[in-house]
Amino acid sequence: MNRCFDLLVLLVLVMVPVAHASDSVGHALGEAYDLKSNELLYREFYCDNGKPDEKEVIYHNESGRTIARKRLDFSSGSLTPSFVQHNLYSSEVIEVALREGKVSMAVLDAASYEPKKLNSARAGDKLPVVIDAGFDGYIRSNWDSLLAGEKKRFMFPFAERSKLVELRVKQSACSYPSETDQCFKLELSNWLLRMLVAPIELGYDPEDQRLRRYRGLSNIGDGKGNGSVVDIRYNYQSIPALACSAGEQAVSLGSSLPDTRSHAEVGDS
Repeated sequence: MNRCFDLLVLLVLVMVPVAHASDSVGHALGEAYDLKSNELLYREFYCDNGKPDEKEVIYHNESGRTIARKRLDFSSGSLTPSFVQHNLYSSEVIEVALREGKVSMAVLDAASYEPKKLNSARAGDKLPVVIDAGFDGYIRSNWDSLLAGEKKRFMFPFAERSKLVELRVKQSACSYPSETDQCFKLELSNWLLRMLVAPIELGYDPEDQRLRRYRGLSNIGDGKGNGSVVDIRYNYQSIPALACSAGEQAVSLGSSLPDTRSHAEVGDS
C-alpha cells in the first residue's frame, strides 16, 4: 500500500513554477537535491515553446542528459492544464486531460504507445479539480484563506491508480531554516492514508508568491518504479536556450547555472 500511494506523490507538484510564465526561452530553474545526502540528483528547466497556452519542462540528470520532458497545455484553465510527460528513464508516457467534465488518465508504453493503464473519472461539483502545475495557481488564489488558517481540499488525478484522489493543503511552519518563507503542507485528506504517506512541504516567497522550496517525493523516479525524496530549490532567471532545446544528448552548462544551496549546505555535502 505504501508504494501505491508513494506513486501518487510522484505526480503531484514538482512542476509548479510553470504558472509564472515569462516571454524568455526559459524562466525558471529547479535543482533537486537528495533530502538526506544533499547530493544533486537532477535539474528541471521551465521553458516557453512559442505557444501562449503551452509550457514545457525539461529534466536533466546531474550529468546534463535529458531524462524526461513534459508539455503542459493551459487552454482548459489555469488550474487544470492537460499534460503529456515522456519519462525517458522508464520508457513511459503519462497523459492527463480534462475534457467535457471528465478527467482522462493514461500511462502508455513509450515505444508502442499501447496503454498500460487507461481510465477516466467525472469531476464532481463539491470540490474543484486541480491538475499538475495548476496547483500553484490554486495556492495563490487561496493565499489569504490559507494564511487565515483554513484547510483547502481538491481532487487530483492520479494516473498510476486511474482515479481522482482528494488532497488538502494548509499553512504550516517551515521545517528548514528560513526567516522569510511562507510554508504550506500538502497531504492526503483521508486520515488513515495520511498516517501512511509523508506530506509534501512547499515554501513560498510571501512577497511575490513564488515557489522557492519543494521538499518531498519527486515525480522523477530511478527507472525501477522508485521515487526520490528531494529538496528542490527554485531560481527564477533566464535559462540558456540550449537547456530548453536539447534532446536526449548531454548538455554541458558549466558555470552558467548557480548553485542554489546555502554556504552551510555546501559545507555539509
